[in-house]
Amino acid sequence: MSIERPILGVVTAEQFERGARARTRAAILDAAAALWARDYSASFGAIAERADVSRSTLHRYFPDRQALVDALLLDSLPRLGAVADSVTPHDSPMDALEAYLRAGIEIGDRVIFLYSDPDRFDGNPNWPSDDYDDALTPLLDQARAAGAIAADIPNAWATNLFYAVLYTAAEVSAGDLPRHVAADLAVRSFRRSVSG
Repeated sequence: MSIERPILGVVTAEQFERGARARTRAAILDAAAALWARDYSASFGAIAERADVSRSTLHRYFPDRQALVDALLLDSLPRLGAVADSVTPHDSPMDALEAYLRAGIEIGDRVIFLYSDPDRFDGNPNWPSDDYDDALTPLLDQARAAGAIAADIPNAWATNLFYAVLYTAAEVSAGDLPRHVAADLAVRSFRRSVSG
């Protein structure tokens, strides 16, 4: 009696299908984020074209616009949380703030989608009531204590400035300016603005 053992490195049809479905879903979500960050009225047809799938495929994954909005919201929020989690430990609080800013710019389409319209998610049960700046406040406090942020700049000002610079860099990097250049400019702008 012989026992069949799976061959290492061979993917079963079921595993391939799950992987292909996950890649297709991710491509649709990325396309929606990229388009809706610039034009929230972008159609399913434009999203399908950008994701390189047919409209019928897009509709199999997301039957209507609200389903896609909710899926993108639920996919984007953990990415934003992961940005906040990725910034520790660092040599200095300002280095941590810089890393936070750069990581946020990397997911710029998601940031713009989430925050370009403050009323977009009103009433949506998937939108959290708490803010995602919980990680930012202690970093700002530490940077102030280290002398990197001027004592007369309130946290509310520094927080809004941080997110304004992040948002601006994310928006500009979607155009002609390379993302790394936008990130460098964002870091320089934020540092100069808070140093006093």
